[in-house]
Amino acid sequence: MPLYKVALLSFVALATMVNPLAVAPSFIVLTDGASRKTRASVALVAGISCVPVLTVFFLAGNYVFNFFGITVPAFQIMGGVLFLTNALRSLISDDRRAFNTGGEKRIEDSDVEKADIDPSSIAIVPIAIPMLSGPGAITSVMVLVNLYTSVEQRLAVIVSIVAVGAISWIVLLSAVPLSRIIGDRGRAVFTKIMSLLLGAIGIQFIINGIKPVIIEIMKAAG
Repeated sequence: MPLYKVALLSFVALATMVNPLAVAPSFIVLTDGASRKTRASVALVAGISCVPVLTVFFLAGNYVFNFFGITVPAFQIMGGVLFLTNALRSLISDDRRAFNTGGEKRIEDSDVEKADIDPSSIAIVPIAIPMLSGPGAITSVMVLVNLYTSVEQRLAVIVSIVAVGAISWIVLLSAVPLSRIIGDRGRAVFTKIMSLLLGAIGIQFIINGIKPVIIEIMKAAG
């Protein structure tokens, strides 16, 4: 197979599984209250970080999973817990707690954290891992490594991984002006709605991870 076809097919497969468009709403939720510069930095770090993650699993994924005894369902459950935790944190927070009895705005530790947030603190986990580089994307690269065995083909797949990282950065970066256009009130409402969806995604991840475990237990018991 020609190398350009290998790269194109790999890009389509990985872009579908990474699906940065689905991560964009979660990106807005997790960076709520951060400055424009910080959000841009988070988008850049997340886009860059998913490239080495997928590349490592592409080159040594089977060895890593076997060495630590990790299964894909376990990775799904952990990802679901991260999603659900971040969603609950956003949903439970109440703006009224930021004011004292005189109605004056208090300075909360969380306000300082949002103002001075380190891009790598959320860009790598959970945005790059497991949102962009989730179980589906990791499984895809582990399938590709068994599908394309020659050095040239694997280099073509790595090029497609870099392209997916660049697309992810562009998509996440576009979420910044989107949140600015809808305004503070619209962003607050949108954030709550997206938090609900993020929580639902987290629960679904947990269900998807638990389901094969239960089936395996039932087969062993039967």
